[in-house]
Amino acid sequence: MVESIFIELGLITVVALIITSITVKLKQPLIIGYIVSGIILGPNLLNITRSNDAVSAFAQMGVIFLLFLVGMSLNPKIIKDVGKVSLVTGLGQIIFTSLFGFAISMALGFSMVVSLYLAIALTFSSTIVIMKILTDKEDVDSVYGKIAIGFLIVQDIVAMILLLVTSALGTDFESIGLLSLTVALKLLLAIIILGFLGYYLLPRMMKLAARSQEYLLLASIGWALIVAIVFHQLDFSMEIGALLAGIALATSPYRFEISSKLKPLRDFFIFMFFILLGSQMVFTNISEIILPVIIFSAFILIGNPIIVMIIMGMLGYTKKNSFLAGLTVAQISEFSLIYIALGISVGHIGEEVLPLVTII
Repeated sequence: MVESIFIELGLITVVALIITSITVKLKQPLIIGYIVSGIILGPNLLNITRSNDAVSAFAQMGVIFLLFLVGMSLNPKIIKDVGKVSLVTGLGQIIFTSLFGFAISMALGFSMVVSLYLAIALTFSSTIVIMKILTDKEDVDSVYGKIAIGFLIVQDIVAMILLLVTSALGTDFESIGLLSLTVALKLLLAIIILGFLGYYLLPRMMKLAARSQEYLLLASIGWALIVAIVFHQLDFSMEIGALLAGIALATSPYRFEISSKLKPLRDFFIFMFFILLGSQMVFTNISEIILPVIIFSAFILIGNPIIVMIIMGMLGYTKKNSFLAGLTVAQISEFSLIYIALGISVGHIGEEVLPLVTII
């Protein structure tokens, strides 16, 4: 078993090396090379990625490390500076994208329930994809980068709540109000406890760990994983936990040292995330859904950025920052696929919706 996983990882790396060499030569982002490599390695072509559990674990680690490092760059001053615009832009984009998406779905002949699911699925943008691009371009600390990160956090929180509410809708309609209140209280309590630990306990722990470089790295990884696991046990996403764990270290004097040590680990594991994403893409019955795919894709690529640009323009931001921030939402999230899969599992929609969203 171990040998087969080792061989599989070796083949994945070699294929990805060849493909990314081509993408670099074409001056394209590495993400494209990773996803194309995943498609080639997946069941549709070479069928090499068979150890899904191992690859999924590596991918999850990549997401955790990525958002943990992002959190460390979000010190309280940045949150204060862009908090208002991030909240307004994030919620505004969710509302308007959902409304337009629902109208387009109904016009294309989808049922009301399917249209509602599609509208919500099209709303969310991929935090992982955007953070990878911002990191590669070294734009995380730019004005538009900070705003983009802010409204992505808003999106992730809304997505998490919708996932929990949809799960309840499949079983008991009367429990929605109680569930929403419970989720809000749990999240608030978790943030308060995390803030307390981050203010009183974490600085002492990191000061002690900083005596040894290896111990500092181990303590940082341990902190990120523990918080991510706790949030997962509380029925929140590990991603939110990792992000908040990073924010708790945002004012630490050791944050730059921790970041420099974790970046190589992050890059390897996030590479596995995009390989997994590419390998899971499904390309069946494309001819039957090609028109909705084109229309929805055009809406995501053009409509979503325009919505963000208009909202930020109304808040007084420059055309350049509004345009750059708007471009970051020109794709949909892994939450979109999870949400559609959840709708299928609880019996609200049919399986034919998943390939449509996957191709979009």
